[in-house]
Amino acid sequence: MYKIMMFEGGVYKFNELKELIEDIGGFILQESVMQTETMLHMAFPDEEERAIRNKIKDLGGKFTELPLAGTEIMVVSPSLGKHHAVNPMCDVAEYLRRQGAITIVMGLARGVGKRIAQITVEEKSIIEESDAAVFVFGEFKDCISVKAKLCEQLNVPYLMVGGPPDLELPHYTGGIGRRTDRLRRAEDIECLERMTTELDKELNEKRQAVDEDPLAVNPLFVKEMIEMIVPAKAGEELPITVQLDGLRISINEEDLTRIQDVEIGTRKLSEIAEIRKSLFKGYLVKIRPESEVGSIF
Repeated sequence: MYKIMMFEGGVYKFNELKELIEDIGGFILQESVMQTETMLHMAFPDEEERAIRNKIKDLGGKFTELPLAGTEIMVVSPSLGKHHAVNPMCDVAEYLRRQGAITIVMGLARGVGKRIAQITVEEKSIIEESDAAVFVFGEFKDCISVKAKLCEQLNVPYLMVGGPPDLELPHYTGGIGRRTDRLRRAEDIECLERMTTELDKELNEKRQAVDEDPLAVNPLFVKEMIEMIVPAKAGEELPITVQLDGLRISINEEDLTRIQDVEIGTRKLSEIAEIRKSLFKGYLVKIRPESEVGSIF
């Protein structure tokens, strides 16, 4: 298992940390250098955490654990109108990003109305491309109770957030309802932290399923091999998004064959993963379990 953390510090001897990560078999997920400050998202084996912490201490930097790193979360609102897509939706998405997740904001085409709200087949498929979903509802208990049925049909972990704190529903966290201002008071941050904790619990079930039937290769390793073959274009952000069981790759159609032929151990990527066009963006690479494809190293 790999642990993902964020390093923040100066540029002094910064390369020593990068070299240590490579030496212990880790990966650099994201790097940002701004004059005298650096930020690094890194993944490394669990047993090497002490060595990483000691190196960060020597460099005078600080580290932050990212509980949702390596996941893609869909933040869903009943609509993108001003009636629904208010400040909490953006604050929820931003807080999840600070916890390491890649977030996508989505509004339903037919989610307006307590009695007539629905998720289309295409919307359901788009949501299920991500690792989990967070539904941002409002203040009315009856409305939330009825719209909770929209979420039950999903085949991915999900969490609902809304205003009423005492609403007894599974997969629900209260205290985050319709607001006209930002969620920045102490009690608001506590609600967002509780939301993150509950979502992490929902994701743990999916993580355990992956651990019980391990993937043929770690998605982080596949990401690194793809980047060697198809480097990111100038000005392009996050061309490869890591998911729990694969990747989302933002590439042009002419690069698809090169991706399929990337060598992973003794096999091609197309032989150990399902590569299909995403309904939302790019291509999805879903890595098959080792029990299905056998050893590749």
